[in-house]
Amino acid sequence: MRFVFFDLKGELEDDPTSAQQRKNRTQFLRQTGAKYVRLIQQDLPINPLYRHPNPTQNAQVAYEIASPIRCFAPQLGAKQERNICDAYQRLDAPDFPALAMELEQSGANGVDLAIVQKIDRFNLFASAQTAIRPEEWLGGSLVIDFKEFRNDSDTKALAVALILNFLMKKLDQNLAVKGGIQPLKMVLFVDEAHLLLPKEGKAGLLGSLARQGRSWGFPVWLASQDADAFITTGNNATNFAELAECGVHFSPHTLPDAQQRMILGGVIHREFKKAEAALRLQGKLLTGTARQFWKEGGK
Repeated sequence: MRFVFFDLKGELEDDPTSAQQRKNRTQFLRQTGAKYVRLIQQDLPINPLYRHPNPTQNAQVAYEIASPIRCFAPQLGAKQERNICDAYQRLDAPDFPALAMELEQSGANGVDLAIVQKIDRFNLFASAQTAIRPEEWLGGSLVIDFKEFRNDSDTKALAVALILNFLMKKLDQNLAVKGGIQPLKMVLFVDEAHLLLPKEGKAGLLGSLARQGRSWGFPVWLASQDADAFITTGNNATNFAELAECGVHFSPHTLPDAQQRMILGGVIHREFKKAEAALRLQGKLLTGTARQFWKEGGK
């Protein structure tokens, strides 16, 4: 099964100081056939910007691009968002170099231009001329490493949002059920998902994928060391426990009973032994042992 793995903290990097980590990494990449990409050091061969031939629908596309930029750039206001939309709609072949140039030529000199220029200068994506087709890019499994963003969490989250929006627009087709089973195109894994969840209620990309992904054959797995990271409140509240068909939890005892019920659908009153986990699957709560994929040759 193909997958896209978002490694937000760069834990799968090639660590020359750890022989065991390098061995595990090599085994994982060999067994899965995944391609490893560290952003900023390398670019993705895709262009997340595109133009719709219908002007009205293209205006909607422009807002769908500008909205995540505003959501993940807290200093961006409504006026700057509109500037990005207007500049986007004037482009015949939108990409980040062209969008940055159009904003600059239109007189923008604030945070709107600065954010688009940063994405352009980080060289995260291909141009409109060099980008490959989404089907070609998604022809195999991918590990996308975000460690080079370091503490720039806003730009990291924006990069994730742009990739997620690209995936949603290119994979939004329902797959017919065959023999009572939903076929899968690909699986999306987001490691250290708590780095995105506090912002999720605004942009809704992970929530939208979680809702639609199963029928599209594109299920979403979110991982975090802290189970309570999946409990968001206020304006950013997103009930991922309600959206999830499956959840694996290694430390439910760290949660109060009320939060366990919310996430697990039940309460576990004991601490787990090493490798034990709780599995919530389609409303049922089970416990048992888990193991790492790369052990025993993946068998």
